[in-house]
Amino acid sequence: MPRSRSHPKLSSPCSPKAVHKVISRFSPEKKQLVRSIGFGGLLELPLHRKVGHRFSLWLLTKVARDAAGAQPAAAGKVAGIPFYPHDVSKVFGVPSGGRPVPKKDQGQVLVSDEAKATVRGTLGLDEGDDSRLRILHAAKHVLKKKFRRGMAEKDGAAFKVAFVVFVVENLLAPREVDSVSLDYFMALRRPDEIQTYDWSEYVIRVILDSAREVQAALAQGQPVENLFGCILFLQIFYLDNLDFGHEKNLLHHQTLRCKAYDYDTIKKLAKADRTRSRVGGLRSFGKKLAREASDVCYQRSVARCGNHVNGVAVGSADGGDQDGHSDDIVFTDGRVFNQKILCEVCGDVGMEDLVMFCACGATVHQYCSDPVVLDATLVEWSCDECQAKQGNAAADKLSAEALSGKAGQCRC
Repeated sequence: MPRSRSHPKLSSPCSPKAVHKVISRFSPEKKQLVRSIGFGGLLELPLHRKVGHRFSLWLLTKVARDAAGAQPAAAGKVAGIPFYPHDVSKVFGVPSGGRPVPKKDQGQVLVSDEAKATVRGTLGLDEGDDSRLRILHAAKHVLKKKFRRGMAEKDGAAFKVAFVVFVVENLLAPREVDSVSLDYFMALRRPDEIQTYDWSEYVIRVILDSAREVQAALAQGQPVENLFGCILFLQIFYLDNLDFGHEKNLLHHQTLRCKAYDYDTIKKLAKADRTRSRVGGLRSFGKKLAREASDVCYQRSVARCGNHVNGVAVGSADGGDQDGHSDDIVFTDGRVFNQKILCEVCGDVGMEDLVMFCACGATVHQYCSDPVVLDATLVEWSCDECQAKQGNAAADKLSAEALSGKAGQCRC
């Protein structure tokens, strides 16, 4: 049966396969640089041979901005399930919170030109080289470059910028097939400050833009061809919140949710959610119901409680009831969030294999410590408070030994 003219073949600049192909070959030094800017979760991204476009199109028709009915208000909803910027961090392990990535409508032309020139220079491009193909080719070249004698500081800075450009344009927030959105270049002017921006909110912002354009086109009877934005996040988040039955539901025992969703898993679960009906000639999904909030690790499971620690909503530490429901998330001694270790520097969970422990119980990611620790087996980390106590104890010991020495001296 020939394809309907009103619905031509769909395409998308979102290509997790391209990201996986590059990062899977990173050296330990390059992986550490990725972690240092807060994007370490993407190192765990499984291989996706392709992204289901028909499923993505249906999801985008079900995305809506939140009407601020809940507190705190969600960024949006997909098929009625609220999602927040922190949920992007739960899925991909990218920075959440901090300064917003500059928007396209801010109109800071002079600064934008400066940012574009800075990124072009970092990637080795000439003035005016703004095509997506050339920018991605240049970024990929920087990422694949080999350094037999280690990377200099300049090389490390270029790598950080190239990595963000590459993953934004191929996965997190691609907008066009043939061109790039230059607004986020403003957040790349200083490579050491990349992790201070709210990249999770930026991902959701582009998803909402994509949904608005798709829905507007369908409402006007126009064909939809380009599905931009992080459609992989929509797929993982939506399926991860559905109830497929006790035996088929994936456990939410790990914060980095993308690790649990490879291509085959998404395909299988999406098929189970597919309905027999078609709406406007489009394939329809939505057969399954949403899981209970207490059964998932996402922000909606804690948004009701109203307690916040380090900017994250949590339940009470004693596990008691609030507002007639049991606590979904347990927070103990300021360090455990949903039975996960909470880094006291970045305030986030995940990447447990890179967490260092102080004797007092304090925790920190290796890449969040100052200085950064590349091999935790070579150091015995102590928090600032314990270091101060150790310093005071050492000083007291020296003073005592000095006094003891003086007392033992002969006065004849």
